[in-house]
Amino acid sequence: MSASSSTGRAPNPARSRGNYLKNSGRDTVVLTAQDEHAAVPTYGRSALIEGFVALEDREHVSEIALKVKGNIELIVSGGSETKRFLDEHYILWSSEHSNGQCPSNVPFLTLLPARFAHNNGGRYPLPPSYFASYAASSGGVYAKVFYSLSITITRARRRKFSFLASKNTISVPFNYCPRTCPARPIPPAESDFLADIKLPPVDLHLFTPASDAFALGEPIPVHVQLLGPVRALREFLPDRTIAGAAPRSLIEVTLVRQMRLHIHGSVEPTRVTSGRSILLPTPPSVSAHLDSDEESASLDWSGELRIDPSVAAVGSFDAAVLQVQDFIVIDVLEPAGSKSQFTRTRHSRPIRLVTDPWPDS
Repeated sequence: MSASSSTGRAPNPARSRGNYLKNSGRDTVVLTAQDEHAAVPTYGRSALIEGFVALEDREHVSEIALKVKGNIELIVSGGSETKRFLDEHYILWSSEHSNGQCPSNVPFLTLLPARFAHNNGGRYPLPPSYFASYAASSGGVYAKVFYSLSITITRARRRKFSFLASKNTISVPFNYCPRTCPARPIPPAESDFLADIKLPPVDLHLFTPASDAFALGEPIPVHVQLLGPVRALREFLPDRTIAGAAPRSLIEVTLVRQMRLHIHGSVEPTRVTSGRSILLPTPPSVSAHLDSDEESASLDWSGELRIDPSVAAVGSFDAAVLQVQDFIVIDVLEPAGSKSQFTRTRHSRPIRLVTDPWPDS
């Protein structure tokens, strides 16, 4: 399985020049090319994990090992499960393959893989670090993607009892933040994607940019148009005294994030609103036609979908057991009154959220 063609790789930012340090006792792990003020290290797609182990007591060191792990933790009302999708192991130094004493500084350099293999036969891009917890009628769901690097220093307790060993493990959690961007620039407005929704005798048109990928920090322009007889369009208008106001209670355009957890052989989908638009009316007004039952007209509104970073802090991704998908959703709510000819209608358009806009934007 390959990544969607609707996204590309954003250029990597300049490498940081600081060091991240974590010590335990007289042993220290130093990770280079990091923001020295960051709470945890951060790595991007196919990044180099580079650094060294500094030892004050190296006399009895028999082995130094490095592990890089990635896990997905899933919790639903029916149980929990932790899936390990990344498990790299390296021996940095061993007395069995070295002459003399362990050096005081042991360097390491390893490359984060771009993908992982799943037991379904597919290969998936490493998912970004992620956390989500939502309450639900069934008891709620929880999902977390987390990474860690650990260094284990093994020492013999006494030379003549070398089979007795002590281990000092220094574990460093890190953030994995792969950058993505649209595979192509967003087309001009005249090429907008049109969703045609039938609400007889009214047609509803939702116009959004003709792109499958949108940057997290960029608003998504939307335009809604209703076409039909004036007598039918009246139901979508507020009171005549405020006929120019936006009918926010009847037409809503939102961004919805769906999280699908594959746990214990079943799929638990959860949806949460991750962005909203404020629709404002655009001319021409239909107020001049409100007294006619025969003439057709149109109602138009424009707005922008703005993404809530507290809900959608990372882009869309598929990690086999955890899928995070995004949709532009338009809801047509049922007008007030028992005689309304319209019922509630929903239309969803799948999109991908990416970390960066097209480089030239």
